[in-house]
Amino acid sequence: MLKRTLALTCILCILTASSIIKEKACCETLAMWHLDEIYTPEVMDSGNNAFLGGTPPPELVEGKFGKALSFNGENFLYVPFSQGLYANAKVTLYTPEEVTLEAWIFLNGFKNVEYNNVIVIAFRAGLEWQTITRICGIAVTPSDDPNRGFLRGYVYTDKDHFNEIITVDPIIPLNVWVHVAFTRSLSTGMHLYVNGEEVNVRVVSGIRNPRGNIIRGTEIFLGHDAKIVIDEPRICDVALNPSQLLIENTLELAVSRTEIDIGPNLMWAIVMASVAFAIAWLLRRIIQTWGISSRFKE
Repeated sequence: MLKRTLALTCILCILTASSIIKEKACCETLAMWHLDEIYTPEVMDSGNNAFLGGTPPPELVEGKFGKALSFNGENFLYVPFSQGLYANAKVTLYTPEEVTLEAWIFLNGFKNVEYNNVIVIAFRAGLEWQTITRICGIAVTPSDDPNRGFLRGYVYTDKDHFNEIITVDPIIPLNVWVHVAFTRSLSTGMHLYVNGEEVNVRVVSGIRNPRGNIIRGTEIFLGHDAKIVIDEPRICDVALNPSQLLIENTLELAVSRTEIDIGPNLMWAIVMASVAFAIAWLLRRIIQTWGISSRFKE
């Protein structure tokens, strides 16, 4: 009886773990760059490649985890949107309802502009730069304190248009690695996080909890108009809670740094196969135990 109870308990634990994994897997990472190596055009595939802009272009330096990209305020990293960013979408013209932008940053100084950009998702209506509209982003703004800046985040929706929040105090220091994140939640609106802690903000445009879907972008910029080092930038299509942010060198970072990029769908298939195998093995042991017990009774 004790063996049966233990076996059933083990199955329950595995099923519970499976549901937890499934819940965590619902967070889809639309894009993430480790920025550990720069590839030449002849070895790049047709995926979500990023292109270095400016002269000189951004350069590789020591990062928070491995290498990172350093920007001098005049260069940037550019990523044209591709279908890969919407591989998990149910419809072609996908517009996310929620979003998370996060990255590790190291500010070397402030450029005298309002937006020292970390991550920008933009929409371009034409070839000229004047046709670009910021759709979603996170940036740092200089303050009267030469050693600290404000953190800001914004989102453009199809109902309430441009909406933006900024920290009440200048809390982003120079010459220190800081993790920053911006989220837009359908239920609670826009939030900013520094090193995994939510910070006080005020609304500078629109409303805190805008209605509608986020307008679909056409391109992504990193490091534009910023004297900054960026590492592990990530874009997700849900509003993550602080425990899901990449604050430490987590398993997700460790797995995604392997030479084979298995991707979220294959990872989920491997997890499910492992769980199914474990359940089958436990069921086999239960049947064997019951069979032995029955023979003893006879």
